[in-house]
Amino acid sequence: MALPKKMEFEGKDVAEAISRACKTLNVSQENLDIEVLTTGTSGIFGLCRQKARLRVSLKKEEEGRTAAPASKRQDRAKQQQERGAEKKKAAPAPPAESAPETAAEGSREFVAGDELLADVKTHLEQILALMHHPCQVSVSSDRENVTARIEGESVAAIVAQNGRILDSLQYLLRKIIGKKYSEKAIITVDAGNYRSARADELKKLCLELADEVRKTGKTASIPSLNPSERRVIHHALQDQKDIRSRSVGEGLVKKVLIYRPGSKGRKNPPRRKKGGRNK
Repeated sequence: MALPKKMEFEGKDVAEAISRACKTLNVSQENLDIEVLTTGTSGIFGLCRQKARLRVSLKKEEEGRTAAPASKRQDRAKQQQERGAEKKKAAPAPPAESAPETAAEGSREFVAGDELLADVKTHLEQILALMHHPCQVSVSSDRENVTARIEGESVAAIVAQNGRILDSLQYLLRKIIGKKYSEKAIITVDAGNYRSARADELKKLCLELADEVRKTGKTASIPSLNPSERRVIHHALQDQKDIRSRSVGEGLVKKVLIYRPGSKGRKNPPRRKKGGRNK
């Protein structure tokens, strides 16, 4: 059966869309020409979510061979990988003085310029004014990391609801700046000393829950955490050999399960049926 020259696929992210395209066309990713139409967004707290969308077509050398057995395609892919590995081994190592430049070219890091910092300050002040929360905004940077700090009488209102308003401000500011600048600055918005105080609170909470899980064997959870807060939990527990943590849910905000290895992160152990044993 003849295939269309180009087909479109969707997924919650680019990786899922590519996987669907590979399964539908029964080919591996390297045999596809892929054009990313939209990368998809998780929205704010799971709202206004958009799917990733791709336009794909078979590469010329793969056209007319889509009915080939999967084992043959896997063999070809394996041979290509082996040839690539041999070429890497044979390639001479770059001189020592060129290593930093090579690392910089493949890195996303850059130094945020004065224009970008000024735009961050201006846009954040405008958003706060529209919210009727005029505040003092200061902006600092460390290479690609940009921190905007909010001070003033409205700080308490901005950090209410466990910082959800603050997270929304950060999300909007990242989107606005990302449209203008090709360099991807890592923008953090803080109000007062909320971020560090919240991190200390989460570390204390997760360690207390870890002790509880260790004693009872029952899985505990911390709901409604953004990505940076989840990283605080995972980092605080990474050296706990008898305790694990993992994120569960969809969208920007997820919960974190804290559990003992072997329990598979279950909330509660299975109940026994009356009059008999669980099978």
